[in-house]
Amino acid sequence: IYIPLFRNIQNRIVSIPGWSYNTSRDTAEYVFPHLNTSLIEPTTFDTENNIFLLIVVCSAANNFYARQSIRETWGNTSEFNYNYLPRIHSNFRGKYLRADLKRWRGYLYEDPQSSSSHVSVENVTEAAERVSFVRMKVIFLLGQTQSNETQNQIVAESEQFGDIVQESFVDSYNNLTLKTVMLLKWVTNNCLDRVRFVMKCDDDVFVNVPNLLHILLGGIVPVYNDTLSFYDLTSFLATRKKSAIVDPKHLLMGFLFCRAKPIADVTSKWYSPIYMYSGTTYPNYLSGTGYVMSADTLTLLYNTSLKTPLFHLEDVFLTGICANRAGLKPRHSPLFTYTVVKNLCAIRGMITQHPLSPDDIRRAYDFVTNTTIQCPAPDVHFNSKKVLGRSKLCK
Repeated sequence: IYIPLFRNIQNRIVSIPGWSYNTSRDTAEYVFPHLNTSLIEPTTFDTENNIFLLIVVCSAANNFYARQSIRETWGNTSEFNYNYLPRIHSNFRGKYLRADLKRWRGYLYEDPQSSSSHVSVENVTEAAERVSFVRMKVIFLLGQTQSNETQNQIVAESEQFGDIVQESFVDSYNNLTLKTVMLLKWVTNNCLDRVRFVMKCDDDVFVNVPNLLHILLGGIVPVYNDTLSFYDLTSFLATRKKSAIVDPKHLLMGFLFCRAKPIADVTSKWYSPIYMYSGTTYPNYLSGTGYVMSADTLTLLYNTSLKTPLFHLEDVFLTGICANRAGLKPRHSPLFTYTVVKNLCAIRGMITQHPLSPDDIRRAYDFVTNTTIQCPAPDVHFNSKKVLGRSKLCK
């Protein structure tokens, strides 16, 4: 009885690599908020037009194939954009809530070769059914590498694609918090006044871009038979109109973890020493695999992070501890998932899928964009109250 308790106490005393008891956890000391610390910056970033959605993919320095897989699949926003939404959900036409496109018409364009070609107010609904595109951008955020060969490859990759931000910090798992705070810093210093929403995700995540755009534009994604298992009764009923994003102010959305406790097992990558977090329960937080925020939320999180002692678990720190201090309430969406689905049809109705290898990301993309495949809706006799279990959401 007493041995596990004793081991837990001892284990939470053990330090973690890079963040010993005496190491400063003043976030600002590592981020240098008033200095430009970027080693590489994107060269293809649009400096004129406003951007509805910026997706920043946190990637390890040597994950070249993962980045290329994203560029050739869901990150190819000139191809895989809002134009795909009616094609993906063709068998649900007229059965899901449309987006409020007139509100966001300044971010829409019709010609994928020219993002300055605005959709007029008069034909915005008609255009959405045809080929509407939303102005968005995907970039990759990297840390430093100790390998000269890898660094030379990154420089060549940046010169070829122009979509890389490399910041001056050591890229490691225990530095993921620094990486994401650097993300907030870069957006703040370079494009915050032109970006409406920012998504942070990892490079082993598939993002169903049309679904994400539809949600942010005020629509509701239809429920598939293979996505039912991700809903409980509360979140299923929330697919109705009243749950649409009407006011995106202070938006912070993803998969919500509730009442999670610090892990005392030193062999776990989520281990938490007591000197870094002395509480018994974390604030509710979002899975760091992928979450989206409004620009005003980004500002609040960034400013709060600079005044908060750094905690090495990025998602707990930013979307839990800092969000709580800033008065933000993370919003749960069952469309963000961190577990592998059994049937690819589920990805049709999701926003994120994790973890996936680069080849699995390609397979997921090929399936979602193959519009000859139709995935079934729940049975017409489906009784939500009988089938869906108890609420998984935070009370």
